[in-house]
Amino acid sequence: MPPPLARPWLFSRGWPRTTHGFQFVQYGGTRGQQNRRMKIIRKIILILVIFFLGGCMSQTTEPTPDTGSPNATLAVVRYQVTDVDRAVLFYTERLGFALDMQSGKEFAAVSRGDLRLLLSGPGSSGARPMPDGRAQVAGGWNRVVLYVGDFAALIERLRAAETPFRNEIERGVGGAQIQVEDPDGNPIELHEAPAESASTAGGPNATSAVVRYQVTDVDRAVLFYTERLGFALDMQSGTEFAAVSRGDLRLLLSGPGSSGARPMPDGRAQVAGGWNRVVLYVGDIAALIERLRAAERPFRNEIERGVGGAQIQVEDPDGNPVELHEASAG
Repeated sequence: MPPPLARPWLFSRGWPRTTHGFQFVQYGGTRGQQNRRMKIIRKIILILVIFFLGGCMSQTTEPTPDTGSPNATLAVVRYQVTDVDRAVLFYTERLGFALDMQSGKEFAAVSRGDLRLLLSGPGSSGARPMPDGRAQVAGGWNRVVLYVGDFAALIERLRAAETPFRNEIERGVGGAQIQVEDPDGNPIELHEAPAESASTAGGPNATSAVVRYQVTDVDRAVLFYTERLGFALDMQSGTEFAAVSRGDLRLLLSGPGSSGARPMPDGRAQVAGGWNRVVLYVGDIAALIERLRAAERPFRNEIERGVGGAQIQVEDPDGNPVELHEASAG
């Protein structure tokens, strides 16, 4: 076999049309090395797609991966922000994200490990008001979960920078966690990374893409995400908690009594809803919408279209938003 550099690094032509005429080249090496290669390839494809669509941002459209590519399994979350520059500075300088792309004051995409965070500013397609006039605003309780190795040190640095915290450290069987707010009041959960023995056994680590939603009925939520949106059930702990996954995204469903659903020190309850949401890239948005409507799932809006594709928001049984996104043809 020729040395790796003598072969195409990324694609090889002449394969099934299911991958638009391309298929990934398989190399040898350990499973861990192969997984790292695939993650690098996925990120490169995402950046290329974002770069291609970036020129269209002035038309208030945001990037969408090709529906036939591996990007359909990427973990993407959208936050609303009022100042894109300020948000980018916070996530890159305070929380170790990398800036993938930015389109003026309307939109930016940052990433950390497997997680891609879309920062939607005023004027972007992902920030348009709902048909009933409701504005999409920052805040709420839906949040990304960042596993960090220097938990105490990071908290100390953030406090020194006068970053607001919502609570004190909460401890449970899964470890220690605390909520910090970005400049617009969006919550980020910092979670102490598990011991190496736990992370290598398939648990989350510092590069994992994890999001937490509040739910009132864990069984009902699991049924919705697995039967309606194609998630897989990773684990469930009675009526308190479950974890489901789709591609690189792991979604934590925190029910009453779980450590991730405890009230804040000031008495505020963590509730479902808000506008922070996971973004699911789908191959046939019309067919999925038809199936969800037949199941009487509530939608927040009608399809929003732009040169980057189509998007619509559906609600889970507790009112948490899920954005379905389909790329433009061609």
